[in-house]
Amino acid sequence: MSRLHRAGKSRGFTLVELQIAIVIMAMISLLLLGALRLTSQTWRSVTARQDAAEKQFLLSQVLRRHLSAAHFEKIKLSSGERVDSFLGGRDYLHYVAPFPRFFNDGELYWWTLKITWDENYQQEVLVLDYQAFDPALELSWDGDSSISSEGGVSQRLVLAAHIDALTLAYFGASEGEEVQWRDTWLAEQLSAPAVPQLLRLQMTPLESDVYQVWPAMVLALSHAVDALGSDTEATPELQF
Repeated sequence: MSRLHRAGKSRGFTLVELQIAIVIMAMISLLLLGALRLTSQTWRSVTARQDAAEKQFLLSQVLRRHLSAAHFEKIKLSSGERVDSFLGGRDYLHYVAPFPRFFNDGELYWWTLKITWDENYQQEVLVLDYQAFDPALELSWDGDSSISSEGGVSQRLVLAAHIDALTLAYFGASEGEEVQWRDTWLAEQLSAPAVPQLLRLQMTPLESDVYQVWPAMVLALSHAVDALGSDTEATPELQF
């Protein structure tokens, strides 16, 4: 009898004990699953921010190198007015520079930096429109963010999407004026021909999960030194 009694007492878990064990295991699994999901979301968020920061850095470097290489040439508009090949508004900039990767042996192009609607992206994007800089052609410009040369074909480089605003400022002075920051750099607003010494560029991205403030870029225009170091009469002009 004692052997049977001992065998009966070691028969295993009761149904209630088994149910309690299953509930505990389910709760532990839920906790582990929640922690894993939170870790995965955090990882994706950190990775997205790192990618956004890397793209921001690369774009800043491209713009810094390209804008610093802007040339200052005397050009003739279709209206007959002679101006410098640097036409800056609050949210756009027309300038002459080589292609960023220096294809075509440094051949010069007209470039326009601005935010505009793009059909492929179906949203407004930051772009560089470019066309060949030909001294034999007159330039048509109506004082806005679009320019065209006679017979010229404009092409586009999309630099970044999800950019809400582009703000530009120009540091310099015309003859006899105080050096200061200006919202625009347009020939008709200057008392005498002049070129800016510095360019400030601020891009504001659209708010998103990876939104981060882009610091303003201030860069020196390398070819402005040559232009500032010579008087107006000595500045070489291109004949149209």
